[in-house]
Amino acid sequence: MSLLVGWLWVLASVIGNAEFWVIVVNRSHALAIHHRRLKLMRRVHDVAVPGWPMLLLWLTGLGPDSLLRGGSLWEQSLWTRRLVLFSSLWCTTLIMQTLWWQLRQKKQARFGSPGQRFDVASATGDPAARGTPGLLARLWPGNEYCRLECNIKPLRITPVRQRPEKPADSLRILHLSDLHFIGTPGTAYYEFVVQIALQQQPDLILFSGDLIDRPALLHVAVQTLQPLTAAAPCCFVLGNHDWREDFEEVRRQLQASGWRSVAGTAEILILKGRRVLIGGSERPWIGTEPPLVRDSFCDLTILLSHSPDQLTQAQKLGYDLMLAGHTHGGQVVLPVVGPVFSPSRYGVALASGLFLGQPTTLHVSRGLGAKDPIRWNCTPELTVLQVDF
Repeated sequence: MSLLVGWLWVLASVIGNAEFWVIVVNRSHALAIHHRRLKLMRRVHDVAVPGWPMLLLWLTGLGPDSLLRGGSLWEQSLWTRRLVLFSSLWCTTLIMQTLWWQLRQKKQARFGSPGQRFDVASATGDPAARGTPGLLARLWPGNEYCRLECNIKPLRITPVRQRPEKPADSLRILHLSDLHFIGTPGTAYYEFVVQIALQQQPDLILFSGDLIDRPALLHVAVQTLQPLTAAAPCCFVLGNHDWREDFEEVRRQLQASGWRSVAGTAEILILKGRRVLIGGSERPWIGTEPPLVRDSFCDLTILLSHSPDQLTQAQKLGYDLMLAGHTHGGQVVLPVVGPVFSPSRYGVALASGLFLGQPTTLHVSRGLGAKDPIRWNCTPELTVLQVDF
């Protein structure tokens, strides 16, 4: 029995240490921290997670008092006890996260119709759609980075503020997020995404940021998205990866191609005879907060934000619907546990899906690309929100 207890302490310490560093990475990537410092944080994570078991082995040893040989935790040195207890405590958050995923968030992430699924390289017959993946992306089993899910999510919005007296109607809102033009997947992948998007016959197209990771591809990215501007009004905000580059040049080129920037401001569009207000937030990285809309007397108000962390602000300002990205759905979703990495102050609680609420309903997209082209159990998505209001 003592041997089992010792091994359980070691296992809890190793798992808890990994959870602690995942939490540090998730929260730090939700802040306006320079990407070089964030990269350093990830390197510390990469060393601390696999390095802790070896340090623990060195601290407890393999003698008769070792935890691995049935020794008691209280027989270890004071600092070893403290470190094991501290790291083991973080298993609690992992258990809570897993329960939250199984009981609630998994359903929210899968809300609506799973829709059409494509292996884009096969659908286009163009191997170049895969781009030039690195060794890890090529070797990752079941990597879905070159796949696409086009789903439809029905949604009823009942604004709590005064608005024009009109009979109920609906809008088809196409939500795009996190394209991350970097060369993988290739341009053919994004051209296919645009083709599928046009087939959805949207009334409004909204892009929630992170267009590029390689500045040389900016012109290609803008050209690829331009056909969407002929299909419906197109509005956008930028994201933290755009912030790393000359983000005003990114904004300028998108606007020149027909897209409308709503960062820190709002536009009122007349769609199907309805006044639809679209505000934008690029916080905490760029610009100012979006305007107050509680007394806007519009049929529908939408906040377009790169990060889901602006949800509290959207609620205070009175928006009916908020669209966000940034989290990529976790990119890797583990069986039972769910998503692990999600750059948000909420951790994985808002990793992806539809979160119904008053006064603000939130949709978080899994996005279409990533700086690191690895996807597992987290297919890139293109979403049509069928909004009745």
